[in-house]
Amino acid sequence: MDDADLVKAFRRGDEKAFSALVKKHAKPLTMMLLRIVRDPEEAKDLSQTAFLKAYEGLPRFMSASSFKTWLYKIALNAARDQLRRAKPVFVPEAADRLVDPAEPPGERLDKARYLERMRRAVDELPEKQRLTLQLRIYEELDYREIAKIVGGTASGARANFFQATRTLRQKLRSLK
Repeated sequence: MDDADLVKAFRRGDEKAFSALVKKHAKPLTMMLLRIVRDPEEAKDLSQTAFLKAYEGLPRFMSASSFKTWLYKIALNAARDQLRRAKPVFVPEAADRLVDPAEPPGERLDKARYLERMRRAVDELPEKQRLTLQLRIYEELDYREIAKIVGGTASGARANFFQATRTLRQKLRSLK
């Protein structure tokens, strides 16, 4: 069953349909939130909050967008609220996990440093550009869906993505 069928089944009273939606979207949603808040426990909490709000709002969900787009918008708003309330805390990124331990130590160190510079460069992007980049690359959403999640138009989302990649290229070139 696709999401639309599961939403219809839930509206008819099938509680298992919502469980299927959670099972399908929990991991990717939590990963998206983790890229934003950079704290695994907070990402899980925000994911649960988003699903709770979706559960409560699903009877009124108008299906103007896909369930996934609607859920991601709920989650993004919850993350934004949390980030506004929270004090900034530096949490070191575990870039080493992406580095192959079989590589020579010098190459591993170079790769870890490059990944850390990349993470910082992404973090420095304006919010809309950063979110657009993350949703496009990691979630593989199209520009129309991204626009519905972060606000704006599909052409605006495309422009945000283009500007984000351009800015990252420039920053990373200057760091070599």
